[in-house]
Amino acid sequence: MMIVCSECKKEYSDQSKTCVHCGARNPNKMSVAGMFGVVLLFAVGLFVVLIVIGNMLYDPKEHSAQLAVEECRKAENDGLLSIDARRLARGACNLLEQEYKNKYGRAP
Repeated sequence: MMIVCSECKKEYSDQSKTCVHCGARNPNKMSVAGMFGVVLLFAVGLFVVLIVIGNMLYDPKEHSAQLAVEECRKAENDGLLSIDARRLARGACNLLEQEYKNKYGRAP
């Protein structure tokens, strides 16, 4: 198919990267470097969006509270501790878990 050059107004093939008469770039053809630039720009943009969304969803205080409950539950189930120490740990764990539920609206 033939197209008209925007510079010299002569017809040339739409498969050509440039006008055969004046050398003007074919606006319908993108070079490999141009395609690479577009893909690279898209990848960087996607990476930035994912980082921003990840930072919006991640709460370091919530994560610390969740880890505290997990470590407390490990102590509660530690067979090397006495029964009284495990009961004390269970009470503390239940309290930590309830505070977590009240603050974040779900179980850790």
